[in-house]
Amino acid sequence: MDTVNKIINEISQNLANAIVEATKYTVLYEEANEENKRVNELLSKFNDVLDSDQALKELFDETAQKLEEQKDKTHGI
Repeated sequence: MDTVNKIINEISQNLANAIVEATKYTVLYEEANEENKRVNELLSKFNDVLDSDQALKELFDETAQKLEEQKDKTHGI
């Protein structure tokens, strides 16, 4: 009977560990999903602002292109 108790105990510990791991990953997924939602909302807001003013959008695009060119130069591309 001692062997059966050891087996049951081992199974219980493995199950508890699996539940803890699954819960941890569920929480991390939910947090990442919430952060993703906030980032998308902010990006949408930036896009709405840029879409509302053509001159601002052109300035943004020009500056973004300059930054990319500088990045390429510093990375040897």
